[in-house]
Amino acid sequence: MEKTLRLQHQNMRAIVPQRKVIDVQDYSVDDFKPSGNNLLDEWRIRRLSEYLTYKFPMWKRAGLKDIKIPDLKGYKGLENLDESALELLEKLDFEGSDRKFVLLADVFSSSGGYFAIEEDTTMVINQFEHYDNMLIDVKSGTLNLLRVIEKPFFVGNLRINVREGAQLNLYNLYIANDELMISNVFINSEGNSKTYVKDFYFGGKINSGYFGMRLNGENAYADVRPYYLGNQKNVIDILYLMRFYAPNTYGNVDAKGVLSDESKMVFRGIMDILSGSKEAEAHQSNHAILVSQKAKAEAIPSLMVDENDVVASHAASSSPIDESMLFYLMTRGIPEKDAQKMIIKGVFETLKEELSKYNLEGVVEDALNSVVG
Repeated sequence: MEKTLRLQHQNMRAIVPQRKVIDVQDYSVDDFKPSGNNLLDEWRIRRLSEYLTYKFPMWKRAGLKDIKIPDLKGYKGLENLDESALELLEKLDFEGSDRKFVLLADVFSSSGGYFAIEEDTTMVINQFEHYDNMLIDVKSGTLNLLRVIEKPFFVGNLRINVREGAQLNLYNLYIANDELMISNVFINSEGNSKTYVKDFYFGGKINSGYFGMRLNGENAYADVRPYYLGNQKNVIDILYLMRFYAPNTYGNVDAKGVLSDESKMVFRGIMDILSGSKEAEAHQSNHAILVSQKAKAEAIPSLMVDENDVVASHAASSSPIDESMLFYLMTRGIPEKDAQKMIIKGVFETLKEELSKYNLEGVVEDALNSVVG
């Protein structure tokens, strides 16, 4: 299983504090619903046994102190999984935002699917149930995958394997509605593959995203751009992990966004370069614009380097709207409020331009209009 943090270095092991939990009503063995695929159900039963050993986590930073789980529907997700796909599923096992939530979506999903991609393909998915589980194997060609998730309560897993020489263009639009949204994404990239990711987080009491990536082959390339827009009292809690296993790999995480009202954003970035990843290049940054005195941004960057011949960097900033930029626009005859709107919307312009190719730019535009008009 791919852990979020490596807890051991040579003969030293980190001390892990006791996990704080929420004691609430949970699913039981009686809630397990067969899929009709015996191979899959054997795997799900093993996951269920592990699931029952955990309670739901208490997240102090995000404010998760209670959880009310919805009624279950029949199982849907990986019914067409075969033996080779099951091996891949095991290979892409990961800890995620919390192991409890990963197991929850694995066992009780009511939407999702397994897809093997062998030619240039575009997939737009906007129908999700409360629990979603998806496995994708990009064997060759380019996959353009766009997910628009709008649910009042959502927990989902997305696992993707990007094989030698293949390309992935991934867009995740997380539009939370009042309650809890948790998305766990894990990608394994093989040699000479290219991965481009754009994420957009908006709304919800707690909008939590985990993105883990394994650069697992020479010359693997990944460019990841998270965007966030906070309003009211919502909390956006996101963690981006890149782990470098091979030489000449490149990984970049560049997060940016706008926070208004009493919203809060927590960004945790982890770039982990393992021994043997010579000439790897790793960069991470986060830049937040605060348009309210009560808005808050917390950036927690981490660089872990076990190799000498590498390039690695991190940067973080949070500030009000740039006064010089605002002044420049006002000298061109643009009223102050309109100039502020232009600057805020400009943060998301590149994302909107890319989404326009799929007629999805309105998702971001509607979110912006609801915040800044």
